[in-house]
Amino acid sequence: MTLEQLKTLVTLMRGDMNSLAVQSAKLVLVDGLSQTEAATKLGTRTNTVNNGVKRYSEANEEIKKVYLINK
Repeated sequence: MTLEQLKTLVTLMRGDMNSLAVQSAKLVLVDGLSQTEAATKLGTRTNTVNNGVKRYSEANEEIKKVYLINK
């Protein structure tokens, strides 16, 4: 996922770029860190990171499915 795609999802989902969920999603989905690395960097639990990653990853997959994008 690109940063632009994440920002679009955040806007559509009325999220906050400064939230832990979005920060987690950015580190894992955009920057390529593991969830454990992201949790350490953000000073939070892996479970918290997983929740943010899951939310934005699933939203991304739904959009791709609707627009018939196979990437």
